[in-house]
Amino acid sequence: MNMNIFVDFVEKIIGEISNFIWPIFLPFMLILGLYLSVKFIIKIQPETSVKSDLKIKNVIGPASISLGAMVGTGAIIGVLGSLSKLSEYGQINIEAMAMWAVIGSLIMIPVSYCETVISKILNMTPKKYIAKFISPTASMIYCVAFVILYILGIGGFQFSGIDIVTTIITNKFLGIELSQIQRYLFIIIPIVLVIAGIVLSRKHSIFINSMTYMIFSAVVLYFIFFMIFLFKTRAFAPVFFSSMIEGMKQPISMMIGVPAGFMFGVQRVMQTAEPGIGTMAMAAVEADSEPREAGQIALIPTIITVLVAIVVTSYITSYGVNTGIFNLPIDGMGRLNGYFMTAEKVTGVFGLIVLSLFTLLSAMTTLLGSYFFLGQLFHNSENTNIKIYLGIIILAGTMAVFGFNIIFDIVDLLIFVVAALNMIALSIFAKDKWKDYRIKDNNSEVTQIIKGKLVK
Repeated sequence: MNMNIFVDFVEKIIGEISNFIWPIFLPFMLILGLYLSVKFIIKIQPETSVKSDLKIKNVIGPASISLGAMVGTGAIIGVLGSLSKLSEYGQINIEAMAMWAVIGSLIMIPVSYCETVISKILNMTPKKYIAKFISPTASMIYCVAFVILYILGIGGFQFSGIDIVTTIITNKFLGIELSQIQRYLFIIIPIVLVIAGIVLSRKHSIFINSMTYMIFSAVVLYFIFFMIFLFKTRAFAPVFFSSMIEGMKQPISMMIGVPAGFMFGVQRVMQTAEPGIGTMAMAAVEADSEPREAGQIALIPTIITVLVAIVVTSYITSYGVNTGIFNLPIDGMGRLNGYFMTAEKVTGVFGLIVLSLFTLLSAMTTLLGSYFFLGQLFHNSENTNIKIYLGIIILAGTMAVFGFNIIFDIVDLLIFVVAALNMIALSIFAKDKWKDYRIKDNNSEVTQIIKGKLVK
């Protein structure tokens, strides 16, 4: 009981800090993202990287891997949580968040392209260019915040998804209702042991690659499921769009007049598609592709993820709420359970199977993929990184069962910290540092590979 009181207290504090910071700095971050994107694409890119065609053979592998790492259970749980919070704030037309998110993504998604190309030009991960352009202290804060955000926060979403899906399946098909401690012992602990076995085997990269191709297939199935869902509920589509427009006309405002739907929408774009937080930059440095090509490849999974996370989830949730299948606001398990019930109500067992497959595969892929980022940020011995990773994963699994809502608030707060540091560093590069990396500048610190030739 005392532990629950403590968790509720910490959750309240973190939530209040996040709700205070985001409305104030959201306009600042959007302006920074717009400045970076416009100046880089129009002015900087032509002088720092050569034109390159997008080669289809180079797209499938990297795009599948990026998609597998990005599209996790949080793509559903995070959006459901934001819709629930929007409802809790008094917004009846929760569908407005989908349009606000699309508007925010028009500014933030180009940031994914910019940070990917810049990282290739610099041949640096965010950790290195934040240290170079801001300070080593800022770089360390970024690294720590990113690990907590990605492994603990976003990892917690994955555990929650697996936990809830398994609970739904056992309850529906076996008639067994698991208690909280049973869910922890028989769902979370076995998952942790499987992950530990894979990581400790030192052969997890093969497993991750196979899982990412599997999640790519799961995403295709997910879109097929949604097309069927959309066809069967086509009469509801005008209602959805009408409610969306109405919600934008009458928004619920946060501090300094920022619409709550806009704030939650941008948060979810940044959490799911990950523009501006540095994941694309870290992956790009390892990829064997030219700067602009790497940027184009990065856009593919980013756009797909926004569609899956924001548009699809919002539509299905809106249908479920409007037809009385479930209500908002509600707790995390209730939200996902209602989402699954809505899918099954419209598409039958097929929808339930696809959602279960999507949730389980995307969650495992994201959990395993997060170990890659830990290695990028902290160059400790492999054994040390494994210990750190498993320790955080165990904590994430524990919090997923016993303190789910606090994970949601941790993610919202740390997204701001991570994205702010990364985007400030990128903007400093865009302001005047880019001149040191011109292709024709013989004093450039970067060696670029252009059409097979080394150019300084």
